[in-house]
Amino acid sequence: MNNLERSWMYERLDGRGSLYSRFVTGVDEFIQFACSQPNRMSGDKVRCPCAKCQNYKFMDVETVKSHLYQSGFIENYFIWKNQGERDDISETSYGTALHGGGQLIFEENPYRQMILDVAGPNFS
Repeated sequence: MNNLERSWMYERLDGRGSLYSRFVTGVDEFIQFACSQPNRMSGDKVRCPCAKCQNYKFMDVETVKSHLYQSGFIENYFIWKNQGERDDISETSYGTALHGGGQLIFEENPYRQMILDVAGPNFS
């Protein structure tokens, strides 16, 4: 799925307060993607990107779905970084001194991930 086509993430409820079917389908695709990234999971649990948990807590899949249905996604989470999706545009930096004149370098913030890895699934 193209991460630029994720407006469904913030169109959760219709005028009657029911979930849009597009939102439910999108949540299923999100869960499928998150579960396909075992290096970003804690056992069989994935980070919950709901407005309440904000990607700090690891939860089982059904709980994540429930949280997303009830609270929606955290604000502006169009690129699922905490579930392993790369943002090649914002993670790109231009190294001049160490990497030889304008060579593209793709990297994540290793310190943030180390803190999250050490703190474990109950870090909030």
